[in-house]
Amino acid sequence: MYDLQKVIIIGAGPAGLAAAIRLAQHNKLKPVIYELRDPDAAGIGGSLGIPANGLRVLHRLGLWDMMVRHGVEISKTILHSASGSILREVDVATEPKQKTGFGYFRINRVDLVQSLRDAAQARHIPIHYGKQLTSIDEHGGDRVTVTFSDGTSDTASLLLGCDGIHSTVRRLYVDPEMKPVYSGFGAISAIVDDIDSQERKDATCLHSTITPQGMVATAPCAADQTFWFFSKEVPLPPATDSGDERDGWSLYRQNELAEWRSSLSSVLDCMEGQWGQYMRQLVDSSKDLHFYPHYRLPLGGRWFVPSGTGRGSPPRTLLLGDAAHAVQPHAGQGVALAVEDVLLLSGLLTQYQAGKYMALEEVFGRFDRIRRPRIEQINELASRNGRMRRNQSPWLVWFKEWYMWFMLHINRFWGMSMSGVSNGDILYDVEAELK
Repeated sequence: MYDLQKVIIIGAGPAGLAAAIRLAQHNKLKPVIYELRDPDAAGIGGSLGIPANGLRVLHRLGLWDMMVRHGVEISKTILHSASGSILREVDVATEPKQKTGFGYFRINRVDLVQSLRDAAQARHIPIHYGKQLTSIDEHGGDRVTVTFSDGTSDTASLLLGCDGIHSTVRRLYVDPEMKPVYSGFGAISAIVDDIDSQERKDATCLHSTITPQGMVATAPCAADQTFWFFSKEVPLPPATDSGDERDGWSLYRQNELAEWRSSLSSVLDCMEGQWGQYMRQLVDSSKDLHFYPHYRLPLGGRWFVPSGTGRGSPPRTLLLGDAAHAVQPHAGQGVALAVEDVLLLSGLLTQYQAGKYMALEEVFGRFDRIRRPRIEQINELASRNGRMRRNQSPWLVWFKEWYMWFMLHINRFWGMSMSGVSNGDILYDVEAELK
């Protein structure tokens, strides 16, 4: 029997905000969002890339038009050699647009979150900040109650954990044994205001170079800004007395950033031509550097607590986005996977509201079976792409450069597509799973 009315959402990032907007508008539910961080901190982060599959979902969610003015549509990616020559140039827009209606888009995370926040507020969706979740109780079979550290609580018919890779909903209730694992890679990055450079005039391209010490790349992220990053292998820092790995990384940020600067400086010294000169200009113009270690969730985790596990009540709590299946960022699919989750769940809840499913557990089970293969596929892609950042000998880098140059000319000779759509990752349509 249909019994959905109110939904509590933990997390005011892209997944939580998109879920609230969609469920309010399409499923006529009453969402309320609770977020641990304050509004300013809730939008922190660098620049994000969203491929065609994610953009198509955002359009269907009614969010694309309000986002497009805050970012940049990317036309192609360009891989440079250390000498500055172009090894590979790939049109990432034309073919995807022909097949999906969308290409590839970059936006600052703070602008994405603010756009979604504005859309939620326009729909009068309440967002409460500074709320630390302390307990979850699924009781009575038809409702779930959350309690916060300030003593307040709330009850609804559905709870969604959209609180990221370090999810409190997962840790407290859904899957306490599932913990993020370090990918072995990290990155320093910065967002730089426009600089006077010929390279910057090509404002719709993503540029990169593979080096013996990692990967250096740039991407436009707004009309007058450029995002750059240096990604490489990084060992885990020593453990702290707290036992929390994040404390160790906090000390790493304070004590070891000088080593990153030195490593990046040696990389830039080996980069020649206009491209190398442009990278040095960007780095020299950077006022604030940010360091991020890249984590992922192991495959096979639980996204809801099924009946028969000793909880005594049918499940009403589900994890979405990074809280359920965070992958390392090297596939560029983080936001896209989250909004795919949102669109799929909304569609399944519509079917539940129409009587196709008799219980939310059936909805959660169907959601799980649909999403697992997709997550496994993207996880493998991210791991494979991440390995390009490994430390390697200069000779191996030279060989890879030569091979990519050779394959570029072979593909051009035969007129083969280089857009990357052939693997199907960016052509995937989650809504087709509902048919």
